[in-house]
Amino acid sequence: MKIYVDDGSTSIKVKWDGEEGVEKKIAVPTAFKRGWKADFGNSNIVNYDIDGEKYSFDRHDSTALNTNNIEWQYSAANTIAVHHALLKTGIEPKTIDIVVTLPLSEYYDTNKQVNKENVQRKKSSLMRRVSNSKETQMFKLDAITVRPESIPAGFEILSEMDINQSLLIVDIGGTTLDISQISGQMTDVINIYGDPHTGVSLITEEVKNALIEAKTYASNHMADLFIINRKNPDFFDKNINNPAKIQRVKETIESANRRLNERVIDAIRQFKGYSHVMVIGGGSELISQAIKDFCNVRHDRFFVSSHPQFDLVNGLFTMG
Repeated sequence: MKIYVDDGSTSIKVKWDGEEGVEKKIAVPTAFKRGWKADFGNSNIVNYDIDGEKYSFDRHDSTALNTNNIEWQYSAANTIAVHHALLKTGIEPKTIDIVVTLPLSEYYDTNKQVNKENVQRKKSSLMRRVSNSKETQMFKLDAITVRPESIPAGFEILSEMDINQSLLIVDIGGTTLDISQISGQMTDVINIYGDPHTGVSLITEEVKNALIEAKTYASNHMADLFIINRKNPDFFDKNINNPAKIQRVKETIESANRRLNERVIDAIRQFKGYSHVMVIGGGSELISQAIKDFCNVRHDRFFVSSHPQFDLVNGLFTMG
């Protein structure tokens, strides 16, 4: 069995063929901390062991491990997050093949050639043995395929394009910004760009600081929920301890988002000659309008799906 995994810093997206060929997919937050949580008597597996170290899944604890750095891709927490997500599929643990991704800045070297050392490092990291506190069976990984981020997401669109056209794919995740320009029919990789320091985490960190001013200590996951619910006043009323600081938190989100948009547009300036544009990743909603305004392609050639965080794993699945 082959399972497709987009192991982003904010969430793990998984897609697979279910019973009778029905496509299935899930997204699971990457919220882990060191040490085990108290067993509350349910059957959910949240406590894990890897390399003699204990970790637990906890989306609320403000001391949760920071995943907003490129080393997350090779970390023990990443390996555990992938296994945790696999368990959430409901598939009975077995030996499987998986397809995973690396950011462009890691997948390619400075000469834009495949960085074989990083690809092997990723595979070796995921092959580590993971156990859990309930001593139940875990998935075993056999063959691991590593693909570059952003490019697979455009597979279906590119297959319908003329070879003289090209697609600009802008992938904004929690940690990284990946941009690729691919010719129609996937005949050529025209240009690529990867920034391991530009992502939604730029907003997340500022929001966490603003929340501290509001006497509200939040994990990265909770801070991201404030960003997602930035237009929902009820969410702010329910989750901020000092109501007088609600406006301050909202203003922080807006100003940080403007700076993120400026960084993304600056990166796009180096790309020329594209006829189509696709925006993917968990931060798409935050930047897509600015990209559309800047790129100024025809309306029917600008693509943002209703669930852009799944575009990459959908592309991996389609490519096979």
